[in-house]
Amino acid sequence: MAQHYKNSQACTKKTAEFSTSWQISLTVPRLVLDLFERALEPIVDALSTQVRSEGWLIRGYTAAKPSHRKIATILEQAATMAGIQPPFVTIQALPELNWVRESTRNLNPVHVGRFVIRGSHSAACKNPALIELEIDAGPAFGTAHHATTKGCLLALSKLAPARAPFRPLDVGCGAGTLAMAIARLWKVKTVASDIDPIAVRVARRNVTLNCLQRFVWCLVSDGFASPLVRERGPFDLIVANILQRPLCALAPSIVMNSVPGSTVVLSGLLDNQAPSIVATYRGQGLHLKNRFSIDGWTTLIMVRPQ
Repeated sequence: MAQHYKNSQACTKKTAEFSTSWQISLTVPRLVLDLFERALEPIVDALSTQVRSEGWLIRGYTAAKPSHRKIATILEQAATMAGIQPPFVTIQALPELNWVRESTRNLNPVHVGRFVIRGSHSAACKNPALIELEIDAGPAFGTAHHATTKGCLLALSKLAPARAPFRPLDVGCGAGTLAMAIARLWKVKTVASDIDPIAVRVARRNVTLNCLQRFVWCLVSDGFASPLVRERGPFDLIVANILQRPLCALAPSIVMNSVPGSTVVLSGLLDNQAPSIVATYRGQGLHLKNRFSIDGWTTLIMVRPQ
């Protein structure tokens, strides 16, 4: 069973982590699983997926009573994009439990490139050839089970033989997975920023859990809006695992806050969205170095010329 927990503005509600009491369930074909997950992410606090004979069962958990009309509209839009009929959906009230814990308790460790990402419930692999991180997402995205996070970890692994960065930045850090991966891979001080204060708090907790307090600095910032981010730059490695629209909006700022010869890793993109992002960043003077797709999600490695 594959599951992941994600970051949501809904998690700012005091009861979100411990009293999520509504479940949204639907089954979709494997090829469109990630599309429907992304469609539901803005309106739920946690997502889990499980393979079934008839397809993939998606369950979303939320503290607030969901709107049937809003969910129907979201699923109809996703179905139109996927070219299928809208799936049958059920919404039901559940007894009060800690659904954050429930949705992450059975997650298996993820091995991607040079990295192994595991929760505190999993035993350490103790393989000296791998970089192991312990991540408890809590109310933040980033257990490495989603294809976008895997894509970024794979990108970092591919960049490992190159010269180590001196000033890396993880924009939209979520649980801090990628910032810690950078710090551990190159033993370099790394800035991790997120617009969500709860995500930053979770990232700080994970940084402490992995004994990386001296290497990873976590702060709240909307992109490069915080002077605390800008004064740590300009950066020679920027990783942004967010979504298409904010990636477009951030393109000028990313280039402005990078140095010539820097590397930019972009993810959070469906395969059919990648060409527009490549065009946007090429318009800012960057070149495409590499790209790869995992489960319908594309990760881009772009470089700024010297």
